[in-house]
Amino acid sequence: MLPVVSGSSADVTIPQRTPTRGGAASKRQPSDSGTSNKAPLTGELTLVQEIARGGMGQIYFGEDPQLERQVAVKVSSISEGGEDPRFSKEAKVLAHLAHPNIVPIHAIGVDSQGRPFYSMKLVKGRTLQAVLNAIRDGDAAAVREYPRAALLTIFRKVCDAMAFAHAKGVLHRDLKPENIMVGEYGEVLVMDWGLAKVLGGGEDVATGNSPAKNTGDYGMTLEGEVMGTPQYMSPEQAEGMVAELDVRSDIYSLAGILYAVLTLRPPVGGSTLAEVLGNVKSGVLSPMGTATRMAKGIGGRPEPMTMAVPPALQAVTLKAMARDRDKRYASVELFAEDIESYQNGFATSAESAGLLRRARLWVARNRTLAASAAVLLFLLGKVVVDGQRAALAIRRLSASAPVFAARAQELLKDGDFNGALEAAENAVDLDRGTASNHVVRGNALQVLMRLEDAKKAYERALSMGGAEGAQDGLQLTEAVLAVVAKDGEAKAKLALYEGLNASGRQMEALAFGKGLGDFWKERKKDLSVIPELVKRLEAELLPVPGTEVLLSKTEFTVGEWKLYLKAEGLPDWQQPENAWTQTDEHPVVKVGWNQAVKMCEWLSKVTGKEWRLPTNAEWEAAVGTSTYPWGDYYPPKWDDGNYAILADGKDDRKRVGVDGILGTAPVGSFKANALGFYDLGGNVAEWMLDGFDVKDPKSSRVLRGGNWNDGANRARCALRDNYSPAFASYGSGFRLARGRLQSGEAGRR
Repeated sequence: MLPVVSGSSADVTIPQRTPTRGGAASKRQPSDSGTSNKAPLTGELTLVQEIARGGMGQIYFGEDPQLERQVAVKVSSISEGGEDPRFSKEAKVLAHLAHPNIVPIHAIGVDSQGRPFYSMKLVKGRTLQAVLNAIRDGDAAAVREYPRAALLTIFRKVCDAMAFAHAKGVLHRDLKPENIMVGEYGEVLVMDWGLAKVLGGGEDVATGNSPAKNTGDYGMTLEGEVMGTPQYMSPEQAEGMVAELDVRSDIYSLAGILYAVLTLRPPVGGSTLAEVLGNVKSGVLSPMGTATRMAKGIGGRPEPMTMAVPPALQAVTLKAMARDRDKRYASVELFAEDIESYQNGFATSAESAGLLRRARLWVARNRTLAASAAVLLFLLGKVVVDGQRAALAIRRLSASAPVFAARAQELLKDGDFNGALEAAENAVDLDRGTASNHVVRGNALQVLMRLEDAKKAYERALSMGGAEGAQDGLQLTEAVLAVVAKDGEAKAKLALYEGLNASGRQMEALAFGKGLGDFWKERKKDLSVIPELVKRLEAELLPVPGTEVLLSKTEFTVGEWKLYLKAEGLPDWQQPENAWTQTDEHPVVKVGWNQAVKMCEWLSKVTGKEWRLPTNAEWEAAVGTSTYPWGDYYPPKWDDGNYAILADGKDDRKRVGVDGILGTAPVGSFKANALGFYDLGGNVAEWMLDGFDVKDPKSSRVLRGGNWNDGANRARCALRDNYSPAFASYGSGFRLARGRLQSGEAGRR
């Protein structure tokens, strides 16, 4: 039974939901009756206030007295005798899409009036459409909170959700800003799956099977022969080609959302429904200019997003909205990769980026290296070579050689050996008289196993008076050449790896070692350190309430990581290249999910016990039910954790915070929580074992707890950051769990 409570004073913000934490909310209760008009829960859901209405039903702010939590309840408005096939289908789709960016469903049932309903998580916030409207109307707070970079991050989370849904064989078919929820804690949730289609599962017949009617609101969802929202539906949807829809149809609608994010208005215009649908079918989009209802400076309000849409983003959007779906991105992942490329300062696949364009992007990504005007002149193609000005230009170009040499050294450490060689050769071409340029070129040639060329480069450097690394590089190259002559190239690669590690070039050794294949197994290991490592790790274990799992009370340290590297014969640990120092008692940083999992697998193998990363549920059980890791109050005190938060609760741009520490702190420097765990919030963000339920090993993984570099917006327990499993930064680390996964969790890796 779902009694509607009138006269409530509940303050509900449209859209629909508030985060809840803890395991109790997910447990199903036995039904107290076999009647069809009871929800399958003990007790009643109370509908407090309607907060949204659509073509298929109403959304209510509700209360679940049994579990003492607030929920959102969607009630069907078109059911007949307690049945609504499409409504039930939506609920079942949501039940199978367990993803951080898709609203989770709690229960389904039928009320006393014969109306199907389902309850779901309540998130307080507003729709993306409401956010865009506020920006367009000049709301100063919205403009500050949602710059274009923040909106693009929101959009990428929507892409994450849709990539997951597509991997499950589900199309949304009604993607639009109105169906994207932006929570007050940074959550992004894809809503309203009422038109979802399960690929290969047949097609539902729309109620009445009648043509869509012109309501005058082309942002509303239509049903009938044409299903979807006109301004955001794909041309094939507008044509009614229901059986031919695939992931590229959702990609078109996703691009429509991106269009709205960039321009603050829908992608397709028209004064009548027929005109809108005609434009959609013909592939006619509105010009990509930013919409605003205010003149600059009127009333002292900031003008929102006055900059033009960048050509790169225009190219990405238009590719995804191509009328010919074969010309669109083949997957959401490829679409999102281009957005990520743009955000990180790289050329996108959608634009025809020539050398000049890529050079400009390189300058933007490397402003410190490209600080000199000479580099800008060279890379931007503005060198004038005529008469006396030519000599000046050449001198300036020669002065830019250190930029390329420094870039080559960076690329060597990143494992991009071909890129490093290209940058080093640029440095040599610009300044052949500097010995260090020849050394870095020799280093690149060496790791590419072009040993004779490397030898000549080092000899050239020595003939010019020498430079740091020239003599060592030459000796190592000659030694490896000798191994080639005696034992072949395979053994020589192992010798080069050992030589790089011994000569202080550990990052290059690590990158080089990844390609050694079977010969990598011959690396030198020191198994004698394993007992010491295991003893340290076992001494840190504490039980996690409600589970059979033990969790380390501290984050994995530099000292423990060093023991692991030594045991496996991996390159020695190096101090992070940053303004702060890591000791053996600091948490290890710059460790990706892949690296952490590999270490856990090794540790499990050598000890015979199951060591792994904790799951999200285990981490939540350890951190407790409070809003923040330190409790329910804000801002934190100085000993509550290592964050970049000041005493007044504001973010500290200097990244020191009220604790006064730049960078990480030794583990256990701050007070433990009630269960004895340290640093579950702050210091380093920690990798979780379970990510998204997809088979792609490159899919996003979860970091939780915030790190020393984070401010107020990333301090909440509920926050999950999604990153590539290869991602590693000065703020990412992990802690260990020991114990078997519970049933159902293993598949979520």
